[in-house]
Amino acid sequence: MTENFHPLASTADNCLALLDRCGDRLGFTSDFGNFKGPDKYESLSRTVPASESIHAKAVTDTAGMPDGDEFVRCLEIVKLAGYEGPITLVYDGPGDMWEGIERVRALAAPYLT
Repeated sequence: MTENFHPLASTADNCLALLDRCGDRLGFTSDFGNFKGPDKYESLSRTVPASESIHAKAVTDTAGMPDGDEFVRCLEIVKLAGYEGPITLVYDGPGDMWEGIERVRALAAPYLT
């Protein structure tokens, strides 16, 4: 199992090439927080259908508040792809981790039913 992380798997093209070369021997996780830049949403749109799991990680500000619009946009990509596998909520921002994960859970709740 691998995910879109570090240089080798930093682009959708690389992730999909790895999956193509490895076939069913390799599982894949799309992590919202690992694609960066202007291609982030297009990259998620391409990798989510090939994913066995999702790491729903919100972008947070310096106070630990998630960017709700950005996070919901990622969740919409998952929904539009028809993804029905596991979604792991991730909080790695500053402050209390339990308060942070609760903020992420509140944003994700409508997509987890």
